[in-house]
Amino acid sequence: MTVFLWSLQGLLAAVFLLAGTVKLTQPAATVRALAPAGFSLSFLRGLGAVELLGAVGVLVPQGTGVLPWLTPLAAGGMGVVLAAAIGVHARQRAFNRLPFLLFLLASALVVAYSRRHFLG
Repeated sequence: MTVFLWSLQGLLAAVFLLAGTVKLTQPAATVRALAPAGFSLSFLRGLGAVELLGAVGVLVPQGTGVLPWLTPLAAGGMGVVLAAAIGVHARQRAFNRLPFLLFLLASALVVAYSRRHFLG
């Protein structure tokens, strides 16, 4: 179970690290082209910062043993971001993205629940 959870945490961290880095480091035109219409650049940059914090939060506290209760909190926060992303992409009829987003949402919820209830 531990290897499985660490694998999910690594996947979530990698995806959120990549997504956050792109939103924070790429030129404005690139970021706007990747995002659904209607979101300001400042919102997308802020979302990128939240994604980077989530990537760190899902790995570092549990891995170091320093404030490990932050790991399920970070995973739950990722779940909120992913649920919102699912809603946005469904509303914009970007259905091809939904399976991966649903998989990530399920992964975040498994990590949040398992790290909170089973492994402390």
